[in-house]
Amino acid sequence: MEIITGVERRRRWRPEEKLRILAELEEPGVTLAEVARRHEISRGLLWQ
Repeated sequence: MEIITGVERRRRWRPEEKLRILAELEEPGVTLAEVARRHEISRGLLWQ
């Protein structure tokens, strides 16, 4: 569990990180929800 105190800010993703996360979706048997949960991001961000 992560407890956030103070002001929340947007995360900054490097292009390499974005591509690595999207590449995980190409693995057999992996679901969009599973990848989103693993990286603590919204499923909608991966859907776009």
